[in-house]
Amino acid sequence: MRARPAAAGALLLLVGCGSDPAAPPAEAPPPPTTPAVYEVGRAYLGREGYVEYRPGDAPVILTATHGGALAPAEIPDRTAARCGGEATTATDLNTVALALATRERYRARFGRTPHVVLVHLARRKLDANRPAGEAACGDAAAGRALAEWHAFVDEARRAVTAASGRGLLLDLHGHAHAVPRLELGYLLDGAQLDASDAALDADAGLEDASSVRELSRAAPASFAALLRGSAALGTLYARQGVPAVPSASDPSPRGAPYFSGGETTRRHGCAAGGTVCAVQVEAPLAGVRDDAASRDRFGDATSAALEEFLRTHWGLRLAAGAGAR
Repeated sequence: MRARPAAAGALLLLVGCGSDPAAPPAEAPPPPTTPAVYEVGRAYLGREGYVEYRPGDAPVILTATHGGALAPAEIPDRTAARCGGEATTATDLNTVALALATRERYRARFGRTPHVVLVHLARRKLDANRPAGEAACGDAAAGRALAEWHAFVDEARRAVTAASGRGLLLDLHGHAHAVPRLELGYLLDGAQLDASDAALDADAGLEDASSVRELSRAAPASFAALLRGSAALGTLYARQGVPAVPSASDPSPRGAPYFSGGETTRRHGCAAGGTVCAVQVEAPLAGVRDDAASRDRFGDATSAALEEFLRTHWGLRLAAGAGAR
């Protein structure tokens, strides 16, 4: 089991490995002193178990911000009035379980474990995929949980960079749009994706603003090919039986509702610096999030898609003992 130094100043609770991996943690006692190491196979909680970090040893990070259920009285509900005019509070059903299932299917395939960072607070208490004002709405306890969330993601990014030099973060969400496909968000809106491949490749500003900027610069494929070519992430998902946009068969939203990415993708993707890039993955409920069998199939599809995607575009081999080619 591999160990790493813990981030300075974090207040964490160490959780044993024997608990139900899909269940949110019970309310935690006051956290002990910061542990000396983060160990793969254990879980670390912030104050009151509102956020959780499960360290890994793979160049992949899985996050879920909108699937929590904890609704403590100490944090007032987010409302439009308190949050500056907007406060989406709907739960992305089963996305915590989806992240954990994907982690286990990846580990079964490659013998290495993705990092996982989770928010267990209900979205009406904290929306960690928004800027701070809208995320915590000025509440101190929610703000602390938000800070812990970002610190955990930063630690996962640091660990991936130290071990592999580069990696990919998948921010898992759920949507209820009419078209039952994955929506892969690269910080490009639907109208930008509706452009031709030639237009995408000609506009360097789009590549620079995307959440996969550094991956695109290093990849042998063009920017448009990275997004929707034969070895694009969406195309590889579709090949595994999980339709996705953008992809070779479904290159752009064409006016349909589409989520392009949020604060996690923006702040923790390589558009903000570094060599860990990010994609927001919006998943339909049926066939992906609805039951354990669906979540396992998605985990298998994700593992297979990442294996080819990261090898082709970034020279990363995902099996235990493998590294950059």
